[in-house]
Amino acid sequence: MSVAELIERIKALPPDELEEVRSFVLGTEEVKAGEPEVRYASDEQFNRAADRVFENHDELLRKLAQ
Repeated sequence: MSVAELIERIKALPPDELEEVRSFVLGTEEVKAGEPEVRYASDEQFNRAADRVFENHDELLRKLAQ
């Protein structure tokens, strides 16, 4: 079976089985149903987001720092 075939078979799964696959791939299968999954940004993602905030809101941040 090729990767493309596997992907298509996964996409065709019902939502509950698709969630099981997602949990397995992310390594969160031990998370109980209904509990929110805690997600963290990587350092790179955080730095990109911080750069955008400072680029777009420098005047506001300057005023808040006073």
